[in-house]
Amino acid sequence: MELRKMTMSDVKEYLENFDTVIIPIGATEEHSAALPLGTDTIAAEKMAIETGRRTSRIVAPVISVGNCHSVTFAFPGTMSLSPHTLTLVIEDYLKSLYKHGFRKFLFVNGHGGNVAPIRCAIDEVAPIFKNSRFAVGSWWRFPELAKLYDNAGHAGRGEVSMMLYLAPELVKSENFTEEKIKYPGYFVSEDLVFDEITKTGIIADNQKGSAELGRELFEKSVEVYVKMVKMLERN
Repeated sequence: MELRKMTMSDVKEYLENFDTVIIPIGATEEHSAALPLGTDTIAAEKMAIETGRRTSRIVAPVISVGNCHSVTFAFPGTMSLSPHTLTLVIEDYLKSLYKHGFRKFLFVNGHGGNVAPIRCAIDEVAPIFKNSRFAVGSWWRFPELAKLYDNAGHAGRGEVSMMLYLAPELVKSENFTEEKIKYPGYFVSEDLVFDEITKTGIIADNQKGSAELGRELFEKSVEVYVKMVKMLERN
């Protein structure tokens, strides 16, 4: 159930029985010349909607611009909310949902730069929200995926596979690159990104993915998110 497609009567009826809401959050950032800028958003939204379908829980509108103020901001097309701004946006999302009766919040996160702002937003509202629970899941970090995929590189095999499965029409396979640069583990100023981190926008992985791997990653991720919903709703 997608909140934006429901009437207020639908929501009122839902809240008579449940108070869980699933919040997808992604990004609009470069993912090499082969993958769409909305890779993180597409994956997060589709995982959230499928989780909502399997659990009969409401899915809030996706937050499609995330915190990309570091490496990927140097590439054309990347949009970014500062960490402070994104934290405030998430706070307002949570406060709006809480106002109307939601008490259990699951973030389906598709972008690493969002992790800290999500945590900061939760830390701001947790002391004032009563009887509420929060959970955040970033699919590429799930240990349940380790046997399928052991490298969480940016725009690499995992995300290539996810897009080949979820949105193959948006993948420009002729632009796959062999570049594989080990991320140095520190940040540099924007003028040094291309020389010290990546020239093509791929970081710490290869792009040898497949739709079949994408299907497996998606299915396993949704299974984990379903478990997280149950965890939030435990007595």
